Amino acid sequence: MANEAAQEAVDVVCPGCGGSSVRTVQRACAEERTDEKDDWRSGGEPERGSLPDRLAASPGSTDAFDSFLHFVEGTVIAGLGVGLAYTGTQQDNPLYTVGGVLWAVILFVVTIVVIRGEARERDVVNVGEPRPERMRRAAYHCSACDSVWCPDGSEWQGTLTPEQFKKLMWTTAGYADRLAPDDKAREATVPAEALPRTGGQHRHA
Repeated sequence: MANEAAQEAVDVVCPGCGGSSVRTVQRACAEERTDEKDDWRSGGEPERGSLPDRLAASPGSTDAFDSFLHFVEGTVIAGLGVGLAYTGTQQDNPLYTVGGVLWAVILFVVTIVVIRGEARERDVVNVGEPRPERMRRAAYHCSACDSVWCPDGSEWQGTLTPEQFKKLMWTTAGYADRLAPDDKAREATVPAEALPRTGGQHRHA
């Protein structure tokens, strides 16, 4: 780790300010995430406005295990409606019977809709993820002037702000429309000259 950090400092200089306080984007984000305190309310996502959030390569998505837990939870709650309906039939209480059936059906349908939505979101992220991850691995961040660039220019040209870089990654991957309304990257404009010159067609951000 120390050797890699020293190699970064020796070989790479920020083209924006000429400084040497540079790290790969991956290292910068990993180190800041290590320093952050875990917050159960964040669901494991980086804090809004933090460097890992500003340089996130893709939107967060619910993993398959969490979706399974959501299905179990929804089924259990729907099962309470079935129990209520059964009680209604045993006690000859139409209100319990009808109410229980409606409860069970509505909860089960909502559960299926949620699970399918989570699955679609995972598919979108998985399909687009390799492209921004490749850009992120090639990127460097300067802590002095808060700029991001690709030293060899293979992925994009020039320096960008973290928000512009995030917008470029998400647009290239096809999910820029999933940027949160309060995310500054949503309104960021990526300069045309920052787009890669080679490697096929690229979408403008």
